[in-house]
Amino acid sequence: MCPIYLDYAATTPCDPIVFEKMKPYFLEIYGNSNSFHIYGSKAQEGLYNAREQIAKDINAEHKEIIFTSGASEASNIAILRTIERIKGVFFTAKTQHASIISIANNLQAHGTNINYLKVDHEGILDIELLEAELKKSSGLVSVCWVNNETGTMQDIKTIAEICHKYGSLLHVDGTQALGRFHIDTKELDIDFMSASGHKIYAPKGIGILYCKSSVAKYLRIPRSNPDVEFGIRAGTVPVALCVGMAEALKIAQTYIDSELVKLKELRKTFIDTMQNNLEEIYVNGSKSSNYPGIINMSFRGCEGEAMMMECPRIAISSGSACTSNKLTISHVLGAMGIDPDIAQSSLRITMGRPTTADDMNIATEDLTNATLKLRAMSPIWDMIKAGIDINSTFKRGIFKK
Repeated sequence: MCPIYLDYAATTPCDPIVFEKMKPYFLEIYGNSNSFHIYGSKAQEGLYNAREQIAKDINAEHKEIIFTSGASEASNIAILRTIERIKGVFFTAKTQHASIISIANNLQAHGTNINYLKVDHEGILDIELLEAELKKSSGLVSVCWVNNETGTMQDIKTIAEICHKYGSLLHVDGTQALGRFHIDTKELDIDFMSASGHKIYAPKGIGILYCKSSVAKYLRIPRSNPDVEFGIRAGTVPVALCVGMAEALKIAQTYIDSELVKLKELRKTFIDTMQNNLEEIYVNGSKSSNYPGIINMSFRGCEGEAMMMECPRIAISSGSACTSNKLTISHVLGAMGIDPDIAQSSLRITMGRPTTADDMNIATEDLTNATLKLRAMSPIWDMIKAGIDINSTFKRGIFKK
């Protein structure tokens, strides 16, 4: 029996409707979209319609949708090329996705000034500090709309207003927001947004970079072919995957409102039950500004990976899929100031469109039993109950024996 999948923030299964929509572009309409024959023209039509559909769903213009291999590539294009052209400061937060942190490290190694903005205990960006820093120097600000580990949401509209007030540009990592909320790029007035198809029941290997028309000049490759992704990205466009992403987002738009209601109910019931069943259970992230499908919960006295091994009926993670195989404290929780012993005991439970109340009941039962079992044989739990400060024995998230 396959375990219940509760790792939808890592990836989602491809929707069967999306799969069927793509099939003709693999088997029949397989031409290069830049070819002049009938196969190419039909592929070009499919590509055009896919771009139009995505643009419509986020209130953007056709030429503002750039297809990429995923959000990481989209972020690399937007950030690295913009910084190279504007020669400004790169502003971001240490709660950003690991891919953005890697970009920041690369920029810093090559002489770019990096400004890591503070977040509070819930992971919310300090808006007053952002404004104070942008008064001093302009550049590019990169913000994660919905944090992939905690679900904490940032006030993108206010951040965009502050950025533009002081002559800076804004890049938004919208990976966990696209298809989960109604997005209006014009109302938000963002400059760039990255997203991946595989987070919204589309295939892996496809993503988008939304690029506002007025800032596209920062991204174009000199002497590139303007007929391929408007001169911003080279290579043959994978039309089938583009069609799949457009269909997935179209479907997602019809589920947004009802899914948010469902997820809020499932979240509340799960958290209330876990905290009623067990002591020292913490929910990491914002209580008021969050995407309800992502729950980051700490089971104090238990090690995250050990908890996962004790729960074979559910598929969950100990953090971001990009960092969950590392036995260190999550950089996100660390930046939020979460105590090391609490951070080390965290798990990420993420729900999706197929998740049911029965699924969450099984998760509740397994996580409760696992916690009781591990605490019963844990010297760390004994120390906690004895009132010993165990955080002094932690270093970089690994307990020192």
